[in-house]
Amino acid sequence: MNRDFEINKSKEPRVFHLISSSGFLGAENVVLELAKESLAAGYWVTIGVFENRRNPNLELAQAATSMGLKVKIFPCRGRFDLRTISNIRAFIDKDYPNLLHSHGYKANFYALCATRGKMPWVVTNHNWLRTTFNLKLYAHLDSFLIKYANKVVTVSDDIAIEMVKRGVPEEKISVIDNGINLQRFSNQGSHETLKRSFGFNEKSRIIGTVASLREGKGHIYFLEAAKSITSSFPDARFLIVGDGRERDRLEKKTAELGLSEKVIFAGCRKDVPEILSILDIFVLPSLKEGMPMALLEAMAAKRPVIATNVGAVQKVVVDKETGLLVEPGNAESLSTAISEMLMDGQSAMRLGLQGFRRIRDKFSSQTMSTKYFNLYQQVLLDQVVLKQTFFDKNFYNS
Repeated sequence: MNRDFEINKSKEPRVFHLISSSGFLGAENVVLELAKESLAAGYWVTIGVFENRRNPNLELAQAATSMGLKVKIFPCRGRFDLRTISNIRAFIDKDYPNLLHSHGYKANFYALCATRGKMPWVVTNHNWLRTTFNLKLYAHLDSFLIKYANKVVTVSDDIAIEMVKRGVPEEKISVIDNGINLQRFSNQGSHETLKRSFGFNEKSRIIGTVASLREGKGHIYFLEAAKSITSSFPDARFLIVGDGRERDRLEKKTAELGLSEKVIFAGCRKDVPEILSILDIFVLPSLKEGMPMALLEAMAAKRPVIATNVGAVQKVVVDKETGLLVEPGNAESLSTAISEMLMDGQSAMRLGLQGFRRIRDKFSSQTMSTKYFNLYQQVLLDQVVLKQTFFDKNFYNS
């Protein structure tokens, strides 16, 4: 690269986000909200998205473009594509961002290859999934790559501890909680048409969850709890929003439990705020999490929530104050918590309102973005100091 990534003359960060997206999930939400807040703060910002050959997954690119954000799409033919590396280098040379912010192991790999460590680089580790051999391998590789970043952000203390154990220098790690745009979830209309589209009626008690359908999300326990619930609450209906490799297995499990008439698999949806507004209860049955965006969104929509005590969930859900906490992998305790909420609607509404207040006060996109902006400024300042020290040393020794 012909300019060696020198600091841009602008006092403000020129931030280039890079992400390999697998749909519009939690990490994509964070990138979108952070980019929007960056633009509102007067920063130059562009989102770089990989267009994978088999699964393009351009939902984030489409959403960002519709909001007036700059997007750069990088075609990628495989796990290691020299042309993609060259294209990223060419983009940086042409548009001259002064800080690269990558999200996920693939983006981290291409970020390091394209910049060769010569550009200020921030990484966000949204979570290391290790449910398959390949994912375990990628997590191991990622722990090596991100040691070269200037700063590594995690979304929970648990992930930070794990990274230190894997050799990431502790002084490089910062914990920044995820945050969301509260306005997206302020629509509290009745949405009767939406209810009817799922086959629900005015008597239906709707218990739902929003997550990609993979093993670590704990949907099996949600279904087992549903089986127990239906005997006491015949009007209970269960809505599962999301898609993924576990869908066939979950649908078969639903049939085995005799719940096919009571459980709806809605697939991926673009109207999640509206769907959340029709739920009586939101459930997060995950076995492993960082800071789950779906949970924040449900609480922003004033839904009473039940969540497993994993990752940073307890930062958000204070048991019996802003929701109910249960242990992961325990369908019985999940069923008990759902029953308690169904039996005491007034208490459930109180929990929903207090949960909303906690999100408003501590987990807004503005709060999250301010912490990232402070980190960006520190990284750029450190880079300027480093260059000045290098200049002074060579000047006085010449």
